[in-house]
Amino acid sequence: MSTPRWARALLRFLAPRHHEDDVVGDLEEAHGNRVERRGRVLAWLLTSLEGLDMGFTILRDRIRRKGPPARSPSEASSEDVLTGVGISWLDFKLGFRMLVKYPGLTIVGSLAIAFAISLGAGMFEFITDFTYPKLPFDGGDRIVELRNRDLATGRPDPRALHDFVAWRDELRTVEEIGAYRTFQRNLITERGTARPLLGAELTATALSIPRVPPLLGRLLSEADEVPGAPSVVLISHDVWQGQFGRDPDVVGQTVRLASEHATIIGVMPKGFAWPWSHSLWAPLRLNVLDYERGESAAVQITGRLAPGAILEEAQAELTAIGLRTAADHPESHGELRPEVVPYGKLSLPITGIGPAAFLSLNVLFFLALILLVCGNVALLLFARTAAREGEIVVRSALGASRGRIVAQLFAEALVLGGVAAVVGLAGAELGLSWVMSIMRRLGEDFGFWFSERLSETTIAYALMFTLLAAVVSGVGPALKVTGRGVQAQLQRAGTGGSGLEFGRFWTVVIVTQIAITVCFVPIIVVIGFDTAEIRSSSYGFPAQEYLFAEFAVDGEISSMAELGGPEASGNRVSAEFQASYNELKLRFAEEPGVSAVTAAGQIPGAYHPRRFIEVDGPSAPVWSPRGHRAQTTSVDLDFFDALGASIVSGRNFDAADLESGQRVAVVNEDFARFILEDRNPIGRRFAFNEQGRENPDAPNPGPWFEIVGVVRQIAMTINPDLNDASGIYLLLGTDEVYPIRLAIRVGRDPESFAPRLRELVGDLDPNLLLTDVRPLDESAWALELTYRSWFWVILGAGGIGLLLATAGIYSTMSFTVSRRTREIGIRVALGAERERVVWAIFSRAFKQITLGVVAGGVLIAGFLMMPEIDYRPKPFHAVIFAGYLTVMLCVCGLACIVPTQRALGVEPTEALRAEG
Repeated sequence: MSTPRWARALLRFLAPRHHEDDVVGDLEEAHGNRVERRGRVLAWLLTSLEGLDMGFTILRDRIRRKGPPARSPSEASSEDVLTGVGISWLDFKLGFRMLVKYPGLTIVGSLAIAFAISLGAGMFEFITDFTYPKLPFDGGDRIVELRNRDLATGRPDPRALHDFVAWRDELRTVEEIGAYRTFQRNLITERGTARPLLGAELTATALSIPRVPPLLGRLLSEADEVPGAPSVVLISHDVWQGQFGRDPDVVGQTVRLASEHATIIGVMPKGFAWPWSHSLWAPLRLNVLDYERGESAAVQITGRLAPGAILEEAQAELTAIGLRTAADHPESHGELRPEVVPYGKLSLPITGIGPAAFLSLNVLFFLALILLVCGNVALLLFARTAAREGEIVVRSALGASRGRIVAQLFAEALVLGGVAAVVGLAGAELGLSWVMSIMRRLGEDFGFWFSERLSETTIAYALMFTLLAAVVSGVGPALKVTGRGVQAQLQRAGTGGSGLEFGRFWTVVIVTQIAITVCFVPIIVVIGFDTAEIRSSSYGFPAQEYLFAEFAVDGEISSMAELGGPEASGNRVSAEFQASYNELKLRFAEEPGVSAVTAAGQIPGAYHPRRFIEVDGPSAPVWSPRGHRAQTTSVDLDFFDALGASIVSGRNFDAADLESGQRVAVVNEDFARFILEDRNPIGRRFAFNEQGRENPDAPNPGPWFEIVGVVRQIAMTINPDLNDASGIYLLLGTDEVYPIRLAIRVGRDPESFAPRLRELVGDLDPNLLLTDVRPLDESAWALELTYRSWFWVILGAGGIGLLLATAGIYSTMSFTVSRRTREIGIRVALGAERERVVWAIFSRAFKQITLGVVAGGVLIAGFLMMPEIDYRPKPFHAVIFAGYLTVMLCVCGLACIVPTQRALGVEPTEALRAEG
């Protein structure tokens, strides 16, 4: 991480011209030393503060001396600069002492602010990588993407091969224009290992856009793109290391890309990934003459802005070309409009004000989070400041101005915020790395420019909100404390009284925090139980004896959004693919230890789409206005037999169903129980209604499926949030898309069969892809991982909220006791019952707690009543809900125990003696 650019720019702007290099040089030298001693993030923070300090010093000196050159950084006095704005280093030293003197407040306050900064900074980094990607290449900010957008659908149209040729020849504001398309194929080496890899077929120009030379060998050339030229491929550093053992003689070796032999011509450097997270690069060999306009293969087009050109000029030129093309070819381009955007925005289809709005939402969320958290921290600091009222009054009486006192209290809050910022930024970087690792495990492939490290912009963004936190939590209480006349405060201090009170603002803060905490706890408990339930769910058959894998044919991927989805390839199951599957089943039958093989669109335990259906005839009342919903999947003829799931009524699928093309279905027991209310399902019909049943009188969209059997309940989607597991099984036929999922019963150790499975598939057809091979009882691992991740995030947020709520209540109660000790002593001395006196004083706090708990309960009830939640209350739920609110009332009330005991223990004589 280099010296902050903004700091260098600031010093060059403020410093005299003949001192610019000296000043910036000193800053860079100091930054380099800090990086070695303290690490990049902390060094960046300290250098930023020093840059501001030096800038203020230079500016002040130039104003005072009216022209003479500014002092060098070594001569600039930080103390002078701080004093000029009303703060001294003594204030910061006092702030650090306060951290030690009040450890409880330090821990609670810093953790709360650190959590807010960590969450906000991590979200900001992630969103900016989407909306304003920074490519790690020379001049990466000038790399652009060119594409056609369909005015009817609002989506990019990738069939742009003819446009690529035209744009390459005509555009002057964009140069080095290249094209590429993504594929997924097996890379088979001499060792016989087959590994599905993501690659790109691209023009030589497209590969040269990043201007990154290969580690070994050469890049693609235009000669490689000529049809009939020898097949060549470049490999990534990871492939070279993992599959070739970093062989220095790898260039020139022959490998197979599926069924095609290719010669390795180069190895790219470590960390290089372009145009996406690709591992292979092969020449793009598409002839525009082989395609009709508007019907070409899908390609992505990229280039670089020409020297001196800006994005707006390129868009204007491209628009003019697009209008001419639309006029000449209205049948294919009449509804298309070309656009040029910074490269990387293809990952998120937002244009115009979209990125700004997306970032604004993050800023607003982070601002709300900071204000909420800092409002609670301000409450704690106010209580601490109230305890120092006597000190502040004396300082005022001795001549300290209100501004000077406010500056001191602001400096103390800034110290607390600074400590929290360091912890929060470190947590954000760790959290970002954690989230990215989870997303990769879930198969979400982001662009190569997504970083697990915080950028300088994100750090500056976090520091800005740290300053806001110090203002909210420090200046607010300070203005409250110093807002009364010195004489009146001296009189109150002399009589043991206090002029400070918790007003309505603090009441709102406490009530809001309690309400949010009340909402968080049920979410934490539910997600925790759901995670445990996913882990312990029963599949209804011995899933631990099965191995499953995704089974597909290699091919091009028109967009990265399709990768890893349920219809990743978008290809229909062809007769050739069906023949390969049948041959594979025959080979499995000859394998020792394999007792059953079957296939399905979705494997038990994994996600199954839930679709709206219309049932012909009587059925259960429709809870949702959009109709009944059931999980669906397509299965092979022998699916139920292979899993040992018996048909409880009706019949199973048979070959005649496939040959006749009849639309038949088998449903599970939950379908008969919940949707048909235990009516006989055999012979009943249903139809999928993708639009939902908003109007019950609307005609059924059809086509109709006839139920021919009911199968014993086995797991479909393992999701504890589903109220019922109604399921529909259709026949896996020629109208399905792949990949399909294989399930092979191999005994107690299914993982040991995985290498043999890959070998069998590779020997059968190198064009077949085998991915996500794992034991079947781990099919719900993605859902479990998602739930577990959310559990820890929400647990952290709920813990911070509960900590803040109880700390705030404790602070207000303790403050009230200390402020009214004399009053309690006098009233008890006059004969009042001690308990009634204490209740009269603390009743306000108890009302705040009750109001917060009730407000949280209302929010939970309102959420559960939303139609989208599909919550069906039962009588005992009300009892559980009331009990939960009572428990939360008691938990929050625990913060009152110590102050209450202190108040009950006040002795009149001691109170009068201490206050007198």
